Amino acid sequence: MPSVFAFDAIHLRYHQWGHGPAVLLCFHGIGQDGRVFAPFGDSLASFFTIYSFDLFYHGQSSGLNGNTYAEHEALTPDRWTKLLDAFLTEQTIDRFSVAGFSMGGVFALATAERFSHRIDRLWLLAPDGISTNGWYAFATGSGLGRTLFRYFLNHLPLLQRLSNTLVRLGWLDRSLLRFAQSTLATPAQRERVYRSWIGFRPLRPQLDTLAKVLNQSSMRITLYLGEYDRVLPKTAVEPLLRRVPSAQVIVLPVGHNRLLEAIAKRIDERLG
Repeated sequence: MPSVFAFDAIHLRYHQWGHGPAVLLCFHGIGQDGRVFAPFGDSLASFFTIYSFDLFYHGQSSGLNGNTYAEHEALTPDRWTKLLDAFLTEQTIDRFSVAGFSMGGVFALATAERFSHRIDRLWLLAPDGISTNGWYAFATGSGLGRTLFRYFLNHLPLLQRLSNTLVRLGWLDRSLLRFAQSTLATPAQRERVYRSWIGFRPLRPQLDTLAKVLNQSSMRITLYLGEYDRVLPKTAVEPLLRRVPSAQVIVLPVGHNRLLEAIAKRIDERLG
């Protein structure tokens, strides 16, 4: 059953599975909620007690007075650290492991940087947050970019025509376009993507600083990637791999959307 952790006018909803002696914190991808890690709860229940969070703008996590976390309140690393530290204190959690899928990789990396001395394992599952492409940087990094981003989301046919042109020119992968279309299909989805891109931007790490922390830590770092994943392929994580040579890479024969299920089975086999 889901539960809610309240702290500093924030209500963070989480799902809990398992009864294992170790703790695993999980962070989901764009358009999902904490329930997406249910396969981990099925496979890893004897190894971990799993806490899987509904990230802001997704699921039932909320901010002031029960309203969705406000658009202008970007989630800074300091605020995330205070929130998560309070959660760990309430649950009497000392050491733990972290898993982050897709967008949740941003949260996993921010957590690893701030709590490196307490983390045993870091599982990055086709993670976002390592490479920043030019489109994202422009759309979130300036007032003009955010205005145009909002405009195109409010005029979806124009965005679709632009995207199709970029695909024809070879500047945008067709698989990535299909993923974008599935996450932008409704006004609610488009609002969620906009708020997530803007609100979570401060959590994206500085790679050199992050790599220094990871290289000095004792955590075991594993990246799980999909062989047919065009949304977040191996090229997206190579900047981190060059800086953290101890990180292990496991490539599974699936695409982006089937990756979590495949990973849950693979981790089960490795731990069992």
